[in-house]
Amino acid sequence: MTSRWNRALVTGASSGIGREIARQLAATGTDLVVVARNVERLEALAEELPVDVEVLAADLSNHEQTLRVEARLADNERPIDLLVNNAGFGRGGPFVDNDRDTASSVLAVNVAAVLRLSHAAAVAMVDRHRTTGQRGGILNVSSMAGDLVSPNSAVYAATKAFVTSLSESIHQELAGEGVVVTAVLPGFTHTEFQERADVDVSDIPAWAWNDAADVAAQSLAALDKTQPRVVTGQINKVWGAISRTLPTAALRAAGRVAMKRQLANAESA
Repeated sequence: MTSRWNRALVTGASSGIGREIARQLAATGTDLVVVARNVERLEALAEELPVDVEVLAADLSNHEQTLRVEARLADNERPIDLLVNNAGFGRGGPFVDNDRDTASSVLAVNVAAVLRLSHAAAVAMVDRHRTTGQRGGILNVSSMAGDLVSPNSAVYAATKAFVTSLSESIHQELAGEGVVVTAVLPGFTHTEFQERADVDVSDIPAWAWNDAADVAAQSLAALDKTQPRVVTGQINKVWGAISRTLPTAALRAAGRVAMKRQLANAESA
C-alpha cells in the first residue's frame, strides 16, 4: 500500500496511539519526524521502522521546546505534509484538589501546543498548496471526554472540547486550501494514559476498551476520507451519537452518576 503522505510529524510518538500511527504510516512508506520527551523510546522506534525517521525530542509543556517543533513544521527545505497532534495528558481527581501548575501544564500540552503546531503546519501547507498544488493534512487526537460532562476530569475534558472544536472549525476553513483536518475522538484505549493520569479504570468492562492499533487505523482512514471527525470503536460510535442528541441536563445527570461511581471506588479501595 502506498501512502498519500511524503513525511509526517507525529507528537507523542513514544507510546500508545501516537506510536501506532507512526508505525502504520511507516508501513505505507511515509517518512517521519517523531516527537516526544523520551528520546530513548523515540530512537528505539526509529530503529524498527523501514523509513527515514528524524528524532526530535521535545517537551510540549515547555514553550521554547514547542517553538523548535514549530520551526521544523515551517521548514520548506524538508517539508512536512502531515501533522499528527497526538501528545496529551491529564490528571484525575476533584477540581479543587488539582495542583494549579499541573493543570497549567495540561493546558500547555493539550491546548497551546495543539493550537501552535496546527497553525504552523497550516500556514506552511496552505503556502505550498498555493504555489505547488501539494496537499496537506492535520490529524488532531481529541477524546470523547470533550463531548461529555466529566466530573473529576474537568480540565482534561475541557482541553479536548477545545481540540475538537478547533479541528472541526479549521476543517471547514482549509477545505478549499488543499488541507484536510480531522479530529479523532477515542474512548477508553489501552495505552499508558490512565496510569499516568492516576485514573482508576478497574470497573470499566473489557468490551468498552479499544486497541491503540485499531484507533490508529481508523484515524488514518478518516483522514483519507477527509472526515472532519471520527469516533473510534463501535460502542463509542453508538454512545457518541446518543450523547450528541441528549440535552445538557441529561449529560450532567450522567456526569453526576459517574462521579458518585468514582467516589465509591475510591472509598472502597
